[in-house]
Amino acid sequence: MVGVGPSGFRSAVARVTLVDYNNSTLLDTFVRVAEEVTDYRTFVSGVHESDLKSEEALSLDECRQKVERLLRGKILVGHGLKCDLQSLGLVHPWHDIRDTAKYEPYMKVVEHMCSKRGQVARKLKELVAEKIGREIQKPGQSHSPYEDAVAALDLYKLDSRKWEMVMQYKMRRTMEIQGVLDTEKHAAFNENASHFSQRMVAVGAC
Repeated sequence: MVGVGPSGFRSAVARVTLVDYNNSTLLDTFVRVAEEVTDYRTFVSGVHESDLKSEEALSLDECRQKVERLLRGKILVGHGLKCDLQSLGLVHPWHDIRDTAKYEPYMKVVEHMCSKRGQVARKLKELVAEKIGREIQKPGQSHSPYEDAVAALDLYKLDSRKWEMVMQYKMRRTMEIQGVLDTEKHAAFNENASHFSQRMVAVGAC
């Protein structure tokens, strides 16, 4: 993300990368920012003024349309996806989202007042180091949206079987509550669940 507005306080998406289950790049583009960029945050984002003014850079609308088309019918993997989707002005079905920042086994348990326990998201860098033993977002190097997307996808793959069992349960319960669980829809959901590798798309944005 780059900074816009006074002192670059607000963030705007400047680069978007999508990869498939095999880590092949589906989209990697810089995004022209409609507002004046007041802080390129190059030391973190790796984005320079020339990147956003190049002929290859897409407008936000063009980028949104491409991402929306690539995500249609797909399961979206990433870390902190709410922020990524909001920055692009997109929504995605909850049952087709796999957010490593919101997956309970990957979250940190914290103690609150009155002995109440809660969970908070952990940094992608910490999770990948602990769970996979790989270093990403190295000090002194700008973040790579491709690296972030692949890292989130690898975290998903690490616990995909358990994760999908949880999602199937949540989906069945939702259908039951809404009173729409029937044999045909349940069979369709299970059929989709058996083709996850073909439906996976991971996103990284900066």
